[in-house]
Amino acid sequence: MDQAISIIPLFQITKHTNAGTKAYNLSLLKKMGYAVPETFVIPFESFDEYSADNDVGMLNMSRLLRGVLDENKHYSVRSSANVEDSSLYSFAGQFETQLNVRGLESVTEAVKRTWDSARGESAAAYKSGLGHAGPHLKMAVLIQEMVKPEFSGVVFTRNPITGLDEAIVETVDGYGDALVQGGVTPERWVYKWENWIDCPSARESRKQTVLSVIEAAKKIAAAVGSPIDLEWAYDGERIVWLQLREITTLRNTNIYSNRISREFLPGIILPLVWSVNIPVVNTSWKRLFTEMIGKKAETIDIDSLAKSFYYRAYFNMGIVGDIFEMLGMPREALEILAGIETVEEGRPVFRPGPRTLRYLPRMLLAALRKLFFSKNIEIFLRNRKTAYQEAAALDTASLDESKILGVIDSLFELNTDSSYYVIVSQLLNSLYNMMLRSQLEKRGISFDRVRFVETSERLSPIDPKQQLERLREEYDSLDSTRQELLIGMTWMQAIGTDELGSFGELLGRFVQRFGHLSDSGNDFSKPTWREDPTLIMRMVADHVSTSSVPEYNEGQTRLAAALEESGILRMIYNRAARYHEYRESVNHLYTYGYGLFRRFFQRLEGLLIQRGYLQHKDDIFYLTYDEVKLILDDPSRADHLRKVILERREEVQRYRDVSLPEVIYNELPETALFKGKVLRNLEGVATSRGHYIGPTRVVNGPSDFDKIQVGDVLVIPYSDVSWTPLFSKAAAVVSESGGILSHCSIVAREYGIPAVVSVSGAMSLKDDILVAVDGYNGEVQIMED
Repeated sequence: MDQAISIIPLFQITKHTNAGTKAYNLSLLKKMGYAVPETFVIPFESFDEYSADNDVGMLNMSRLLRGVLDENKHYSVRSSANVEDSSLYSFAGQFETQLNVRGLESVTEAVKRTWDSARGESAAAYKSGLGHAGPHLKMAVLIQEMVKPEFSGVVFTRNPITGLDEAIVETVDGYGDALVQGGVTPERWVYKWENWIDCPSARESRKQTVLSVIEAAKKIAAAVGSPIDLEWAYDGERIVWLQLREITTLRNTNIYSNRISREFLPGIILPLVWSVNIPVVNTSWKRLFTEMIGKKAETIDIDSLAKSFYYRAYFNMGIVGDIFEMLGMPREALEILAGIETVEEGRPVFRPGPRTLRYLPRMLLAALRKLFFSKNIEIFLRNRKTAYQEAAALDTASLDESKILGVIDSLFELNTDSSYYVIVSQLLNSLYNMMLRSQLEKRGISFDRVRFVETSERLSPIDPKQQLERLREEYDSLDSTRQELLIGMTWMQAIGTDELGSFGELLGRFVQRFGHLSDSGNDFSKPTWREDPTLIMRMVADHVSTSSVPEYNEGQTRLAAALEESGILRMIYNRAARYHEYRESVNHLYTYGYGLFRRFFQRLEGLLIQRGYLQHKDDIFYLTYDEVKLILDDPSRADHLRKVILERREEVQRYRDVSLPEVIYNELPETALFKGKVLRNLEGVATSRGHYIGPTRVVNGPSDFDKIQVGDVLVIPYSDVSWTPLFSKAAAVVSESGGILSHCSIVAREYGIPAVVSVSGAMSLKDDILVAVDGYNGEVQIMED
């Protein structure tokens, strides 16, 4: 016998020991001080020896076991291969596991069966079906003393499907192998932010034990440094840990939310607007993050911060979460920002962690600079107004393509810088409002009663609401004859009509100040007020006056008294008022400068139409800025890009009425575009990500295996290892039983197809029924074909 081969106690296992990932992870738990069954490991070398000569391998392995086994104890015999629990493949159910094995002869035979399963047809077919091209398979074996549990389970420290910050526990009575056995549906517990989201109503006595499992699991995850799942058993006195795995499915999880983006970019966003807005705005955010945390922020990909789903804007909250983690903040705040969770009393939004200390000096310095940012804003307002006025004064008719591109590139630089000032002024305004609110609440005064009257008066020249109010007052002062004269007039005609007196003069100033505005200040594809001949006249005629005696007289009186008494309150109030004015002034100027894009792109479009490169008005908005420049650099591409424009016009029309969710996990549900009627909803547990619409194929057992066709939705009562080949054809899986660790769930995740399990009534479905499977929310919708 090779003297180098010996059985290895668990505490001696290291990352370099030939014992497999399962054994190494279990040794980590033991070294952390958690209860683990007495375990020893038969290393890879014994398997290699057995593979070379079965008889010699068995003889030597039996000798090894004789020195460590207690004939009176029961053991579990489990695989620990070099390919198990990897980031790509789990080999779930492919290798033999034996429970309650007693005596040398029985344990020896159990080890042999585990070794043989590594060389069996099932494992070979599994590798072939997934295209496995990994390392040569090596097999270690864990010999573990059995724990007799009251109940067992698995705990996930983060939702393995959505990546949300919630702990999920699945439990079964007795041994945990029932979690993967066919036909068993585990009890499900979900715990999030100190609250039970889901728990079995009849299991109140187990709640504290499950909570202890969750708390311990979170500590282990923090020590390991990544989200994990752990198998465990409770023997009536203590929790015993049986297995630890990293949740590798979260590595490519993205959460997209339109909660923030729909405020800035509502509705359909055309390609040209998208290609301008994203670099302009996201570069400014990157600049701000770089000021706070330095070079680390330079890795942020501004193009990945946002994504277009059917021409609607969504922010990639996963990248925002990465930024949170850079700052040492918890990702749970991300779910509040995304609109998945709401802020509740006692629920922390931001809890700076140890990592925050690394950036704290830089962040404090950046914050200190911003507290004295008023001078920067005033210089910006003065200089930027001049720069925008110079661009607006250019005679577009005299500019050729190259000069127009030069102006547009200049506007890119100006507006990127301006958007930075928009963000900073809004953040500072929010900061001082928050400070003012806090001070007022201490004095029993509602912040909602605050009116910055003097600020409002100074903002009057750039406030379209106030100026429209003045126009309406002037309109009301006209006699009925002159009011009738205005009916049907364009604003240009009204300005040139002497009989209208000061109304025409006031209207001219209104158009000059606000004619650049449109339905959206962040979408230059929208026609401006100036471009619609009658819009402004209708706005005046339809305007309802809101001028009245200021509300909250009592509140204003109390506020005035408090300001007189407290110098600190007066200082904060003045700063809040000043930054309110800055915010509105910066926003007004940015909207004006951003709107200049439209003017120059329209001129460029006219030249492209003259040359025959484009055909119709507004075609340019269906190209990205790079595609526009491509036409000018290479006119031979014009034919192709005209086809692209036509396709995108048709898509925009087709997607105009699409109803999209606020939050999207990784991809958009196909049901968003499906025009058929939803006849019925079946609910279950999502255990593998994805969406799919297709026909059902109900498989009750092996006799039905031949029914499954490529693209079918596989509907099953349960599955075990013998069902694995079916998954290579299925496009989605619906199971009447099971949980996250069920065989069908694990294999579906490996094949990258959606799965929903524990679906009551699934087996009552018939073949060829059209269903939509939602592998994020656990829904199966029966659709009208």
